[in-house]
Amino acid sequence: MAFIQIPHDMTELRIMMEQLKEMGREANEDQLIEQAVVDNAQQLLDEALDGHYFTCKLEDGKLVVYDVINLPTGSIEPLGKNFKEDFITDADNLWIHLSSNLNRIAGGR
Repeated sequence: MAFIQIPHDMTELRIMMEQLKEMGREANEDQLIEQAVVDNAQQLLDEALDGHYFTCKLEDGKLVVYDVINLPTGSIEPLGKNFKEDFITDADNLWIHLSSNLNRIAGGR
């Protein structure tokens, strides 16, 4: 089985946690979910921009997008209480939400 680089849902996240455990590495579910949200958002943004020009970061419960000179160019609120809850309850809907908002932000550059 291939090592999961970026989990897209809780099933893949649990597999990734087991893979990390087998490698002798500790895995914190909350940290892995946060990283999965940022990594998936970054992939969506890179796809929208045809390259890695903007950067995504989680800050104060929002996903903030920074441009090439590191100025905030937009932010996205979670669908529910927070991105962790969104990832756990409906990751597919979270990716749709992020994709549409990231495309809006990327289109306004």
